[in-house]
Amino acid sequence: MTRNPLVIAYHLVWTVYGWWLPNDPRGSNSSTIRANVLAELGELHKGRKKVQPAGREVRAFYQQAALLLKHPLLKLDEAARALVAEGFADVVAREKLTSWACALMPDTSTS
Repeated sequence: MTRNPLVIAYHLVWTVYGWWLPNDPRGSNSSTIRANVLAELGELHKGRKKVQPAGREVRAFYQQAALLLKHPLLKLDEAARALVAEGFADVVAREKLTSWACALMPDTSTS
């Protein structure tokens, strides 16, 4: 009898500073907006919205947010993406995981 391996995840989204805020127009898993200055950008929507906004709306949201954030948006340049890829590959190999695909992007502003 062949056993199927345990599936621990189908899709993982990992973001860096400033790229998926609690009141993101696409929705989020946040339950609060901790920075009051960001609350003016829009309401909190728990979970991913069934109808997704246009990319231009998301880009406009993050252009406004960038002006309000405490620190600049963190973008991963080519060297940083290479380091993240190496670390990800090391964990996948060490833990004997299967990863069918992986995309490392500099940001999520065009989603």
